Amino acid sequence: MSLLQNKYITIYRDRELEAFYDADPANRRKIIYAHLMIHLLPALMAMIFFYFFLEGELLIVIGGLVFVFYAAVILETVSYLYPKSREFYKKHMKWILIPLFFLLAIGGYWVGVFLGENISNETEPSLIGIDVLFWGIFLTMGAFVWAYLGLSHVFSAARELYTRRAEIESDIEFATEVQNRILQDISVEHGSMRAYACSIPANELGGDYFELTRIKNNLFATVGDISGHSFGAGLLMTMTKSALQTHLEYRQDPSEIMQRLNHMLLRQSDRSMYATMVFLKLDLEMESAVLCNAGHLPVYHYSRKSGKLEKRYQKGIGLGITQKADYKNLEFAAEEGDLIILYSDGLIETRDEQMNVRDPRYFEELLHHMITNHQDDSPEELTKSILEKVKADDFSNSMEDDATLILIKV
Repeated sequence: MSLLQNKYITIYRDRELEAFYDADPANRRKIIYAHLMIHLLPALMAMIFFYFFLEGELLIVIGGLVFVFYAAVILETVSYLYPKSREFYKKHMKWILIPLFFLLAIGGYWVGVFLGENISNETEPSLIGIDVLFWGIFLTMGAFVWAYLGLSHVFSAARELYTRRAEIESDIEFATEVQNRILQDISVEHGSMRAYACSIPANELGGDYFELTRIKNNLFATVGDISGHSFGAGLLMTMTKSALQTHLEYRQDPSEIMQRLNHMLLRQSDRSMYATMVFLKLDLEMESAVLCNAGHLPVYHYSRKSGKLEKRYQKGIGLGITQKADYKNLEFAAEEGDLIILYSDGLIETRDEQMNVRDPRYFEELLHHMITNHQDDSPEELTKSILEKVKADDFSNSMEDDATLILIKV
């Protein structure tokens, strides 16, 4: 623990000034002006006090130290509001200010000695009687007025920043409402087949997306995840889901649709943002399934006949990463009574009592237990039971990632 940086003493003000890091230049100047004025108040009060109670070299020394402190605070404020100077200040400025502090103190002492000798030779003091009281009141009131003007700059900057934040929050609220409409719970039934899908975002704007729709005798189910949880991730999620729905109207081959979505994301987003997706096509007449995976988690397949829970996985690279990505289909049989589960990583990256991320086998064992004990439940009931169990077993304070689950009962 550093003497100058601990829980009791700190020479850096990251927490105090970080709210203004993204402020525009006009508001940055207001904050600097406010600090100039507000911090000048104690400096002026100190100088007034020292002027009436100290003489000679002590007045100059103490006054110099007050000035150094005032200059350091203002320099720190200016440095923190500009990214390039912030790191320089935190790394080097203390080694500049500390020597400067002592040099000024020593220099101020000798200047004070010289001025003290001259002051002692004067026959009359510069201020006496009523003049002392007048100047004291005048300087004190002036200091408070000056500080009040500084506070007005703070209030002005805070008001503008609050207005700006309110506008951003309004946009986020609207985007969240749109996303919630897009990701409403879906239930699909056809003959003996029943399916249910739902998604729970971890933040206002989630990165997960899903699709569950039937076209003639085929059921299409997808679960995807956009990297990150930003406004951009939410926008890209909406765009990807819309593009997927458009392709489903004209094409039914999962690998072909995946290839086209990859090209779309390469054109529309930068390489720092990508998507993963698992795409399932279930032929309800032939009782067969086709699976295509783009960097997403495996699909679980529960066979009612054997009572086993198996992973279905076809390796593929995420969408929007490279034009060389090649997507292939994996076919497997899906008989009546079987269960197929698609999910996102928010359901497997939960934490145990020691706050460690659980092994993925935890979710697999949970699925097997829930399925074998709730085989007669509807997909909606089983889906909600699984989500409740995962949430109950998670020891983190809040969801760390979006949770999406699709359960298909063939």
